[in-house]
Amino acid sequence: MTDHQKKILGRVRLISVLRAATFFLSVAIIFLWAPGEVHVLPSLPGWIVFLLLVRWHSRVKRKNQACTNRLSYYNSWRQRMDDSWFSREEVVPAEDGRAIERDLLLTGSYSLLAYLDQSRLVAGGSTLLRWMHEALDAPSAEDILSRQKRVAALSRLTVLQGRWYGHEKASGLSTPSRPGIPPSELNESSGKQSGGPEMPSARRADSSDDATNSTSEEPAALKTVPAWLAGLAGLLAAFSLGAFFSHEILGTRAYHFLSFPAQWITFGVYLLFYRSKEARARFNEILDALDQTLPLLKSLYSFRFHSSVLARERELTRNLRSELREAIFQDSLYSVFRNPLAFAMGGLIFSGPVLADWSMGGFLKRNEERIRNWLKDFAALDAMLSLAGHQRFLEPGCWPVIASNEEVSRPCVKARELHHPLLPASKSVGNDMDFLPEHRLWIITGSNMGGKSTFLRTVGMNLVLAQMGGAVRASSFTFSPAPLITSMQIQDNLARSESLFYAEVRSLKRLVDHQAPVFYFLDEMLKGTNQKDRSFACRKILSHLIESGSAGMLTTHDMELTSLTEGYGSMVQLFHFRESPGEGLQFDFKLRPGSVEGTTAITILRNEGLPV
Repeated sequence: MTDHQKKILGRVRLISVLRAATFFLSVAIIFLWAPGEVHVLPSLPGWIVFLLLVRWHSRVKRKNQACTNRLSYYNSWRQRMDDSWFSREEVVPAEDGRAIERDLLLTGSYSLLAYLDQSRLVAGGSTLLRWMHEALDAPSAEDILSRQKRVAALSRLTVLQGRWYGHEKASGLSTPSRPGIPPSELNESSGKQSGGPEMPSARRADSSDDATNSTSEEPAALKTVPAWLAGLAGLLAAFSLGAFFSHEILGTRAYHFLSFPAQWITFGVYLLFYRSKEARARFNEILDALDQTLPLLKSLYSFRFHSSVLARERELTRNLRSELREAIFQDSLYSVFRNPLAFAMGGLIFSGPVLADWSMGGFLKRNEERIRNWLKDFAALDAMLSLAGHQRFLEPGCWPVIASNEEVSRPCVKARELHHPLLPASKSVGNDMDFLPEHRLWIITGSNMGGKSTFLRTVGMNLVLAQMGGAVRASSFTFSPAPLITSMQIQDNLARSESLFYAEVRSLKRLVDHQAPVFYFLDEMLKGTNQKDRSFACRKILSHLIESGSAGMLTTHDMELTSLTEGYGSMVQLFHFRESPGEGLQFDFKLRPGSVEGTTAITILRNEGLPV
């Protein structure tokens, strides 16, 4: 606990004591001002002071909670920079998404999404996932640069980040592979299951608009309480309450005994015919989103985005208070009657649920599309702040540069000190790479446990970050956008009666059928069959990919494949990883040109006590 928090907690305790003392003093004045009589008026100053203390207490408690939330945010990034985040026992890859998510550790408990996601809104995490899927399908250079500039501008606004992360992370439905993301968003983002989710889907036509991009259909026309029923309920409620107070204060006749039954009949008509489950679901969906968003909006009331690249955010917050005043009122009014007891009592006494339903329905008919666009804008802002925080604490880190040469129409990657995004600094080793536009295939050989598969993921995950518009973990990084495809962690599938070899065949078929150019990552091709057939098939498939214009990387132990350099010259490059010289089995995880000499398989088997 910091000194500032201790000071705030001391103030909270002091105000609590003053509140209690003021309350009991005010109660005592009521009964003791004149013994034997009850006097409320003399206690009025005490109650005013009590209410002021309640308001002050609430503000101080919110300030204390904001400090706690900010510390939690900074501690989470501190943990990400040491071994504590990476040594969690539960490391579960995504099982329900596209194969590339599993291959590149994009989703799951130990994944790029879990590492990046510091969003305060459930929709913010959904937006990050959607951007990740768009990155796999190669968004345009203009879209990437536009978002990158906005994220870079946000990363410099530390005051805004302090305000934003002073709020608690919104709770919501989650799955192990996509924490905090509602199933409706998952269905939108992850594509079809089983029948070919691994191949990146066609890029959405409107993906250039971060804030309003959505594949959901237009909402159906909203059916809600008719105006005549709301008017009748309101008139009966006003008459009933007026008659009741007139009877109690002025002693008039109890006409409310006549109007209350009519009011209850009106409430029954509403329950039977006009309380639409669909409308309530729409109301609750928007109210839940507003309940998450409004605290964040309030932190932006006095904030000004001066950067020209943040024009959309500046326009969003310019007249925020006046534009959302009605939304805040409707949220407060309708939320009162979401409680079952308040719903029943309000309906029987003053027709509150009928009027709230009618008011909310009219409000949404006028403003639903605009509110949904606001919510999408703030979800995009939330997601960009997650990317901005990632850049702020990235070491090493840089903004990727898109290759500017107009003749570069094929995938290329040039990086210095390229690190795996998920490995802590104590375990990460940087590598340089220069995958030129004229290169078609890198064949990477090397010792077992030498780092071949990890290097593929290092390149792939940093490309995903770059194509999302985020920073990458390298000292410099230049690339040309391209669709990404993987065939790495292939598994058999008993439910589909699919063997390991057939699963590999289907995965490679999707790669071959995809329109070139793509950037692919292959790890130990066709390991489910014998060496003779594997070597023949791999050479044919790789030759087809080279000639089709695609580019990629292959890790293999099949040294015969290195002879592809004889037929394709500089289009095929050889690299390897090897163990470090010295006693024992040690690796430096540095990428070197050429093919490997010797293996470590027998040594590893012997070290584990196997009889070899």
